[in-house]
Amino acid sequence: MKEINVKKLDLDELIENGTAFHGHLGPFLVVGIRMGIVALKELNSGGYSEMDVLVETGTTPPISCLIDGIQVSTGCTLGKGNVHVITNEKPEPKAVFTGVASGGKTLEIVLKPEIMEEILKSGAVEEFAGKIATMTDEELFDRTITYH
Repeated sequence: MKEINVKKLDLDELIENGTAFHGHLGPFLVVGIRMGIVALKELNSGGYSEMDVLVETGTTPPISCLIDGIQVSTGCTLGKGNVHVITNEKPEPKAVFTGVASGGKTLEIVLKPEIMEEILKSGAVEEFAGKIATMTDEELFDRTITYH
């Protein structure tokens, strides 16, 4: 079974693959890629079938573009049924990752509101995608880990 080696992940390569898969480069695509990388590391997961993801963006672009980023970085897909998308009352850039072999460990990742605001003000352009790629995880995300 295919597995991701987190130590060998290359952000630039994932962004290139994500852009090819998604059709264009945008900040929410990069946000999704970054979320997936954080989840793989935090849950010590090999991705693909070792993780389930609940994405709370809904399916309306541009915010929903992060779904493709998550798929590219984690190997989890809508087609395999281990990515689920819901629409909250107010869709937000949030994903909840559960590691299949992590003993019930769940990681919730939310894009910080001030970053969301900057993206929306920028018009979700390629230039801001580059900025997202260079920011630290701490600058981008709020994270919550729970154990079940």
